[in-house]
Amino acid sequence: MEKLKAKLEQIIDFDLRDTNTIWNDDEIKKIEEKFNINFPNDYFYYLKYFGNDYIKEDFRLIPSLEFQKLKKQSQFEIDSLYGLNNDENNLEDKIFSYKKILPDNMIPIADLPGGDLICIGDEDKVYVWFHEMEGENIFLVSNSFKDFIFSISRVQHQESNMKNVKVNLGNRLNAFLNNASNKK
Repeated sequence: MEKLKAKLEQIIDFDLRDTNTIWNDDEIKKIEEKFNINFPNDYFYYLKYFGNDYIKEDFRLIPSLEFQKLKKQSQFEIDSLYGLNNDENNLEDKIFSYKKILPDNMIPIADLPGGDLICIGDEDKVYVWFHEMEGENIFLVSNSFKDFIFSISRVQHQESNMKNVKVNLGNRLNAFLNNASNKK
């Protein structure tokens, strides 16, 4: 678990963290019993020592090449990883909220911008659930929570060059904006 701990410490934005609570095993087992689930050991470790975390801005989920081709996207931003703290990323609340929407074998563990979810499913594999897709909308991302965490990597942000941007406004809108700016 030391490698998992080191990777989590690399990707989690601790400046946005409210608390550093270490949870008791019994508290996690109560959730397992309540929802009739068994968390994989690596995810149990995460819940015990971390949880309710935001990922640093310059880190993204980099899925397999097969997944990238399928979704025509090479990286995914992760908003937050759920945990046991009583806040907007509370795992129990998320499980309860999505219970009727997700398949029975799926547990939400994180979210992507726009409402898509990262879930643990059968055989402790990690999936992405795309809420707006028709038909098959669940895709394998990794074979374990640990593999999922290790598929999160730092990406280079590209600076925008606003010098080359031209905005074409309609004549009426341009006249309105010019008139409004002249009044100030």
